Amino acid sequence: MSLKELEKSIDYEFKDINLLKLALTHKSFNNKSNNERLEYLGDSILNSSISKYLYLKFPNQREGLLTRMRSYIVKGETLTKKASELKLMQYIEISKGTANLSDYRKFSILEGSVESIIGAVFLDSDWDNVNNFILKLFANELSIIEADKEFRDSKTELQELLQSKKLKLPIYITTESDSGFDCKLELPEGLFEASGNSKRQAEIAAAREALIHLKRNNV
Repeated sequence: MSLKELEKSIDYEFKDINLLKLALTHKSFNNKSNNERLEYLGDSILNSSISKYLYLKFPNQREGLLTRMRSYIVKGETLTKKASELKLMQYIEISKGTANLSDYRKFSILEGSVESIIGAVFLDSDWDNVNNFILKLFANELSIIEADKEFRDSKTELQELLQSKKLKLPIYITTESDSGFDCKLELPEGLFEASGNSKRQAEIAAAREALIHLKRNNV
């Protein structure tokens, strides 16, 4: 698909289209020239932008709550959802082997692509433009965030659910891989697997899969 269509979807036109191309190049496709550095940059900018927004919106809230709010907004699940809404997988350059991976193994690629695009927008423009870009991209999540909500990640929620039902607590087996980290979560109800850019992200993603299964089966 044309990158012009993607530019329309993200509501940003690049002055240097090569930055967008780089942001959509996974390391499995090109080990030397890929989006890893842009992902690193975009992750930092995303956290800074959301931190500033929350700081200004909630002037009376403590640091701990603001941190949980930020984590809730920029969690991997949200980034994956954003990437899916933008149909980024149709644009990302990946190897044939990586393309054949299951959807859950591609979650970290989708998460990273959103962060790398943010990094690319920053290099293509400036702080004000990338800040506006982020606020538009996360407008829905930011519009419904409230200080009285609970902000728990899937790993915390799963542990609390199992403790409340006096069930065996989860065992996470997390290993490093070429694309980040892979996690296997063992429960009596089954084995749940997921991937992430970090060990924590992979474990949270695996916990999310377990929660979906447990809730679906009314455990």
